Amino acid sequence: MEPIVAQVVGRARAVTAAFRSRTPPFPPERCAARCGIGEIRRAEMVGEASDVRVEEAAGQRVVVVDRRILPRTPQWNGLVALALARSLLPPGVAGERARELAEVAAAELLLPARVFGPVAARTDLTMDGLRELALRFAAPIRLTVRQWLLTRTWTGYGLLWREEGGRLRLRWRAASPGLRFPHTATIGAPAEAIWSSEARLYAAFRTGRPAHGVEAVRIGDGPAWWFTRFGIVRDEGQRAVLALVVLDRRDALSAARAPSASKGTAPEATNRRRTTRRRRASSGGLGRGAP
Repeated sequence: MEPIVAQVVGRARAVTAAFRSRTPPFPPERCAARCGIGEIRRAEMVGEASDVRVEEAAGQRVVVVDRRILPRTPQWNGLVALALARSLLPPGVAGERARELAEVAAAELLLPARVFGPVAARTDLTMDGLRELALRFAAPIRLTVRQWLLTRTWTGYGLLWREEGGRLRLRWRAASPGLRFPHTATIGAPAEAIWSSEARLYAAFRTGRPAHGVEAVRIGDGPAWWFTRFGIVRDEGQRAVLALVVLDRRDALSAARAPSASKGTAPEATNRRRTTRRRRASSGGLGRGAP
């Protein structure tokens, strides 16, 4: 894990260490005081650029959330956790990097690895499995995907695509620790920079039905293949396609450059590991979240 990411994760875990419950969901309000927040309140925020803000009031820091957002929902929990997570970032971090690190910390606050890892290891790597995890922890899809990757129960990417100006563009991304993004997977990149015109991505967006399979992708100088699951989600109030790219854990680092058809997909290996974890669970043990 990258040092700065490990630092942020460590700070988030220090915040949640005092809470011994192992039964999700984990309301972010319990972390407020440890993150230097004195109060969380709802207020009218019509016309503002964000649904949440942090302000100073009566000598204390206050998180203010749009009153139209109901407390204890995944959206509320995500907004509050992200606001709290900002206090855990190293000084001087800004822009896209700050947003990414805030998501890392917020994911740990809402889905603590000590609880999430064993649960995720027993969950099918499908869109239904993802929704099951998000519902169980009352967390947004983005944070759930990010924590699923960070706990190393599978290796790959989460790529979120939304329509803008008649084209699907990459609006959010997450990767397993140590895995580099292809140069074609930059934020704002059009879908055609990676996917062929016949990709299941477009069918999923058009029909609303989930799809999965091996896809030919453009990520380097040579041909590459990704085993990918596609599904429709709501993101920032808009319809979007989420792609879960599953790479072979044995060759994860080189797979980001040019995975082969045999090494870049590996759904069979994933299924074998999942079956092994289920057998362990049925015999009274818990699958490990970070093997």
